[in-house]
Amino acid sequence: MDITSYTSPDLGAPLAVDALAGAGFEIGRATTVARTLLDTFDGRLHGAGLRLELRGATRKELVLRGGGAAPSHVRVDDAPRLAGDLPAGPLRARLTPVIDVRALLPVLSLTARVRTAVRADHSGRERVRVALYERMVAGGGGGVASPSWLAEVEPLAGYPKDGARARELLASLGLQRREGDVLDTVAAAVGADPAGFRGSPTVPIQARETAIDVFRRVLANLLLAVDANWQGTVDHIDPEFLHDLRVAVRRTRSVLAQGNKVLPAAMRDEYREGFAWLATATGPARDLDVYMIEWDGYVAPLEADAVAALRPVLDHLAEQRSLEHGRVSRALRSARYRSLVAGWRAWLEPHDVVDAGKDASRRIGPVAADRIGRAQSQLLSRGRSIGPDTPAAELHELRKDAKKLRYLLECFGGLYAPGPRKVFVQRLKALQDNLGEHQDTEVHVAQLRSVARDLRSQVGPDTLAAMDRLTGHLDGRRGAARAEFAGRFAAYDTTRTSAALAALLASKASRRTR
Repeated sequence: MDITSYTSPDLGAPLAVDALAGAGFEIGRATTVARTLLDTFDGRLHGAGLRLELRGATRKELVLRGGGAAPSHVRVDDAPRLAGDLPAGPLRARLTPVIDVRALLPVLSLTARVRTAVRADHSGRERVRVALYERMVAGGGGGVASPSWLAEVEPLAGYPKDGARARELLASLGLQRREGDVLDTVAAAVGADPAGFRGSPTVPIQARETAIDVFRRVLANLLLAVDANWQGTVDHIDPEFLHDLRVAVRRTRSVLAQGNKVLPAAMRDEYREGFAWLATATGPARDLDVYMIEWDGYVAPLEADAVAALRPVLDHLAEQRSLEHGRVSRALRSARYRSLVAGWRAWLEPHDVVDAGKDASRRIGPVAADRIGRAQSQLLSRGRSIGPDTPAAELHELRKDAKKLRYLLECFGGLYAPGPRKVFVQRLKALQDNLGEHQDTEVHVAQLRSVARDLRSQVGPDTLAAMDRLTGHLDGRRGAARAEFAGRFAAYDTTRTSAALAALLASKASRRTR
């Protein structure tokens, strides 16, 4: 629905009220309204063209608009944290696939006194509404604002001409049109971004830039992602904060590793060790997050009584997850973490680098292409050495090789055209999906066997039997992924893949992306 808003720094709201009344609008009494815009940290609803609002101060209602569907409404006691907190129904069904495991957070809040002007047809059917917002207090994005007043025009379904006439009337008064509704206008005033945090690892790069300048800018961009996800990880708001922090850390470690002969050797050694500590400290919590996220899928093939019997296992995993997240929070609040990040931030500040590698002053284009080519060669070499009897640890190492290549393509992707990069990454991702399934089930089988040892004397035979069945099921998935590996790798190790990589490295980013 085409909702628009209007504002004027000079004209008072009473003049707009008089004009609307003169045009046949019925003006209602002023009431206090509260509106809160909700979305995930990374703006998933906004990205999907959806708008979720919590309306009301005492009697509260969630309203979901957009996506080409009629608005969905549901009464609530308070803002939900997760989609699963909502009652079953259309709103929850529309919300769940979009936000997945992410928490809903307040993006913007607004309280105001509102008078609604309504124009109806001869039968009393409403055709258009104009809401006049006064005495507003808005907050979000770290800012607070108190705009004088705003008008919001909402044409009702089937009456676009009435909406157009209302907009023309407000424009004739000298009011300034703002695209979007009142929340859009107020968001701009307080500095709230409905699109959320966009932590892309790709930065604009010009091929003529020196390698050390680009490496440092890439690393500084990754630190922004670590900083952005720090609080949400410490507070364990949702599992994606820890995931995104860890991905930024892994990318940092990979870029440092690829900075041989570019970055100062002593600096590389110091911070590779520091970020390795951080990766180790956050790993167990993430493994348990994945276990809990995948739990419903893992137990789906089991009968209902077996799933019920596994409740003590799920409770045990949840308890261990809580303990591990506590350890993560302590690590991120520790003096060691503060010292690591403070030193790293200081090094990333612009300064003359001493003891840089011999490739530091080379242009980034050839340096990045060389690193990407070597990473691909390492991946192919290891993959070709894996056979049916190769230990599972080698597949894990191959998975890490694939990640290193993917991180290079992401972090230095600003050098290349997006089309060829997408073609190659799709081929790499098909291999990564297989390796990820194998590794996750390998870890979770081992974890389940450890839990079985811990709980053996505390649970009944039904739970033990269900654990055996679940272990067998996960081990079967691991085995299927292992059996599928040869075909996946063969599909990757082809002349088409080599040609796709060659096309990528030969491509150039457009000026617009630079």
